[in-house]
Amino acid sequence: MRDWRRGRICQAVLFLAGWALAASAALGQAQFDATLDRDTISLGETTTLNMTAENGSFQRDPNPPAVQGLQYGGTGRNTQMVFDGSKMTSKTTITMEVRPTREGSFTIPAMQAVVDGKTLASKPLTLKVVKGNLPSTPGKPEPAFVRLIAATNTIYAGEVIPLEIRCYCLAATGVQPPQLSSDDFTMGTMPDFRGQAPQVNIQGSVYNYLDFRVPITPNKTGDLTLGPATWSLRLITSRDFFGNLSTTPVNPSSDTLTFHVLPVPTNNVPAGFNGAVGEFSLAQYEAGPTTVAVGDPVTLKIKIAGKGAFDRLSLGIDELGWRDFKSYPPVKKFESSDPLQIEGAKYFEQVVTPENASVKEIPAFAFSYFDPRSGAFRTLTHPAIALHVTPAAATPQPSVSVPAAGTPEAPPPAQEIVNIKVRPGPLTKGGAPLLQRPGFLLWQAIAPLAWICALFWRRHKDNLANNPRLLRKRAVARLVEEGLAELSARAGADDAGAFYATVSRLLQEQLGERLDLPASAITEAVLEEARGGGLSESAEALARELFRACDQFRFAPEQTASELAALIPKVKSALNELQKMSPPPGVPARKSLAQGAGVLMLLLTAAAGARADVVSDSFDQANKLYEEGHYAAAVAAYEKMARSGQVSAAMYFNLGNAWFKDGQIGRAICAWRRAEQLSPRDPDVRANLQFARSQPGLGAPALPGNRWTRWASLFTLDEWTAPASAFGALLFIVLTGRQIWPAWRKSSGGLVWALAAGFVCGMICLGLAMEARYGVQSVVVVVPEAVARRSPLEEATGVFTVHDGAELLVLDRKDGWLEAADAANHSGWLQQEQVEMAP
Repeated sequence: MRDWRRGRICQAVLFLAGWALAASAALGQAQFDATLDRDTISLGETTTLNMTAENGSFQRDPNPPAVQGLQYGGTGRNTQMVFDGSKMTSKTTITMEVRPTREGSFTIPAMQAVVDGKTLASKPLTLKVVKGNLPSTPGKPEPAFVRLIAATNTIYAGEVIPLEIRCYCLAATGVQPPQLSSDDFTMGTMPDFRGQAPQVNIQGSVYNYLDFRVPITPNKTGDLTLGPATWSLRLITSRDFFGNLSTTPVNPSSDTLTFHVLPVPTNNVPAGFNGAVGEFSLAQYEAGPTTVAVGDPVTLKIKIAGKGAFDRLSLGIDELGWRDFKSYPPVKKFESSDPLQIEGAKYFEQVVTPENASVKEIPAFAFSYFDPRSGAFRTLTHPAIALHVTPAAATPQPSVSVPAAGTPEAPPPAQEIVNIKVRPGPLTKGGAPLLQRPGFLLWQAIAPLAWICALFWRRHKDNLANNPRLLRKRAVARLVEEGLAELSARAGADDAGAFYATVSRLLQEQLGERLDLPASAITEAVLEEARGGGLSESAEALARELFRACDQFRFAPEQTASELAALIPKVKSALNELQKMSPPPGVPARKSLAQGAGVLMLLLTAAAGARADVVSDSFDQANKLYEEGHYAAAVAAYEKMARSGQVSAAMYFNLGNAWFKDGQIGRAICAWRRAEQLSPRDPDVRANLQFARSQPGLGAPALPGNRWTRWASLFTLDEWTAPASAFGALLFIVLTGRQIWPAWRKSSGGLVWALAAGFVCGMICLGLAMEARYGVQSVVVVVPEAVARRSPLEEATGVFTVHDGAELLVLDRKDGWLEAADAANHSGWLQQEQVEMAP
């Protein structure tokens, strides 16, 4: 259920972030960039130079600068139009083939291009060309071949480098990853190739190119040979009429590579060197807490980042000669920043405990490694960290803070929990945050949808302003509608003169609009020209009849009302036929803006707000049971209120008090943590949690998150949602106003950027708050004593014992068991019924 809620929340945040990106796209400017599709190739191959203009067009094609050793080939052009929700964005890409004539490293200087009148520059590009085994017969392509490419052939023992296995083939099927093995090297996992293979031009032949990368580490020194690599595939030789393929198996092999492996120097070796080879830095070194009693755990958090063989990297704290400390096996975690796992960071969490009160500091830290790039040893250091150690009590408990001797003036710890609250406080619906309420999410869509409607409306207005023919068409349509109504009135009043004048005016206006001519210039003679617009012969004859009737009235003005009324259907029919004529060139088809806006607005529905029930009486009754000492009954009363759907921080606070008085410390902590979630700055909640956690035998709580998420948890999820939502709504309101009143755009640019910055900051804080609430889960032990076992089996050996109220982090789940870790990173498996999920 919690995973489902997290999915709903993530969808909501992505929804809001999408609108922010759409708003920022409206402010895009012309850009120019140049890239290479591959920056490392073999001699004989080609790479493609892509020069792209975005949000603009090239005034003239850019010319790449001449580079000695590089030849530029044929060019191509590709244009894409992308509608990003606010405008049409164009991307024009000019491609050019780059062919090297020798090995080496080449730098293509920055290129300049004129895009929409602005001179823009790209970044310099670097191309590395290495030697490769070209096809044996130039001009006669081999169907498939393999190459081995290494960045260098001189390495040190223990150094890890990437090896490329480049596979080239013509049309083929049944492609398998290449096979490569060697007793002299340790190789990582060979990844599978996924996706569409790119194509490269080698000596005039186009090959499918598959690049497999694998890390290798030499196992000994000297001149070592690696290879060949063997590749298995089936080449397509023919295809019949029904698409059936004829294939033949091939197994091309690569050449071999020879590496000169140097030993790590044995002179001037630092005392702390334990075999690490690579390029590293000390990214983190922290210790805490720094005020402890003898035997209390101190956690060292160490992060080594860089490039090298991380699987062989260890701290070697035991070898540093730390006296007066007891150390435990460290917890290690590696996070890679590349698929080969050569670059990244390795985390160590080392728990040490001081063995006597004379310890004043955590010794200085030193980590030594050999840098193959410089061929020298390096040492990363961190100064000593001050540590205050107090004597332990007679029965030491790692989680109980014992006041130091000689300080009787220090205030004694609290002896009792804070009493219950007398008022329920503000209620919320089942504790559900705003981001989980469909009504709130629908309201968030109003401002973005208003902006979209304003965009369409502005485009519609601009089309009208730039198209006088369309304006005239609409004006004539209104004139015809009013004129037809006027004809009936003129006929009823027997006003033949005004009747025929109106008929003549309607015919002239309608024909003038269709033929794009002034109405005053329209006579019966222009009907010949109207035939080209698709006017039928019957419609032409009817129009001529009406024109002649208007002319004859001047000579025979006597007409009866019935005769005039009989002409009205003919006038309507003639005007309808004239309106069916093909529109003049340049008049676009009329778009139904109202329909588009209506479809968008159908996405909005009304959400009924939840009405909080009156719970004061139930709350008072539960409080009365508590004050009378009936704690179990009070627990039942508070939990009944929670099941009703209307909860508050005060209700969970009182529930925690009732559980604590009933002897259930773990369930009390769970209730107080729910109260803390609804009211994170309530001092009473914090005081009771601190008092419960200080009970003997519990140990330090293992709480999820880091300092950023803990800072974000000082405010509730709704308190972060409100400003983020407000900034987003104001941003889209201002963007909507900019579409309605274009003159406001110049003066409101700063306001748009300020609101966008506020919205992005609000979304970042909201994301931290969501991580604090829905990130790593924690549990609280709710049985008097539970044994954490080495595996999820009743028969498994016990690792450590936890007591009622211990707070642990969830690492894994399996078959009704939970793997959990305490604050000292001791982990074990507990039965699920022994714990309760904490909020």
